[in-house]
Amino acid sequence: MELRTLRYLVAIADAGTMTAAAQQLHVSQPALSRQMMDLEDELHTPLFDRSGRGVSLTSAGTYLVNRARQILTMADSTVAALDQQTPLSGPLTIGLGESPLNQPVLSAAAHLVQQYPAVQLRLYSGNADDIFERLDHGLLDFGVVIDPADKNKYAWAPLPGRNVWGLAMPASAPLAKESGITRQEMLQLPLMISERAAVQQMLENWLGAPLSADQIVTRYNLIYNAALLTKAGVGYAVTLRHLLDPTDRTLVFVPFTPTLTTAMTLIWPKNTPLSPTARAFQQIFSTQNP
Repeated sequence: MELRTLRYLVAIADAGTMTAAAQQLHVSQPALSRQMMDLEDELHTPLFDRSGRGVSLTSAGTYLVNRARQILTMADSTVAALDQQTPLSGPLTIGLGESPLNQPVLSAAAHLVQQYPAVQLRLYSGNADDIFERLDHGLLDFGVVIDPADKNKYAWAPLPGRNVWGLAMPASAPLAKESGITRQEMLQLPLMISERAAVQQMLENWLGAPLSADQIVTRYNLIYNAALLTKAGVGYAVTLRHLLDPTDRTLVFVPFTPTLTTAMTLIWPKNTPLSPTARAFQQIFSTQNP
C-alpha cells in the first residue's frame, strides 16, 4: 500500500466521484479505477459500493479513508521536519483544551511564526482525551490539557493560573443571582457534564457523593453546543469560567462554593525526539515561562 494510492483514495472521498477525483489528480479515470481495484485486491475487501450509478464508500472504505488521512498527515509532517531549510520551516501542530490560560502557549507559537514565517502553525481544539489520542498517534507535536488528566507518560510543563469550575445557566434561572453553587444545590440540578470520566470523578470528589445517572441529562466534549442546550432549558452545564460568550447576556456563570479549581499543562511525547520546529517552540516557551 503506497502513499500515492492513499492520496488517490482520499481524493475520491473528498471529490465524491471517480471522475471528479481523476480530474483533480490529473490522471485518467480508468487508471484511477484500476488503482482502487488493485488496492481492494491487496486488502481482500471491497472499499467501494459500485451497485448504483456512482460509487460510495463501504464501511471498510470509510475506515481506511480516516486512517489514510492520519497516515498522510504524519508522512507530510515527517518529510517537512526532515527537509529543513534555512530559515526554520515545517509544521507545528498544537492541540488545546478551551481556556484563556492557553495564552502563554499561543504567545510562544505566535513568537515562533513571527521569527520564522515559513513555519506552518496548526491548532486543534479538543478535550484531554482527544489530545492524548492524537499525541499518541503522532498527529500533534504538543498538547494542552485541563486537569484532571493523567500526564504521567508525557513530558510536561505547567501553565500559570487556575481554571475556576462552576455552572452555566440562563440569566433568568433562580440560582443566577447567587455568588456560588453549593454542594447541596448541585445535587438537586439536572446537569450537562463533560464526557470525560475524569471530570465526573472530580465533581463527585468535590461533592462527596456520586452523581446519579438520572441527574446527568447530557454529556458533551466542548461547551458551545452545550451552552445552546442550556439556553433551551435542558439543564445546567458544568464548565469553566470565561468560556461563555461575554456578549451573550442570556447566560451567566456561577462558580462552585467552596471553590473548585484545576490547573492546565503543556504536554509532549516523553521519549520521542522533537522536530527542529517543535524544539524551537519548546525553547521559546521555556524562555517566556521560566
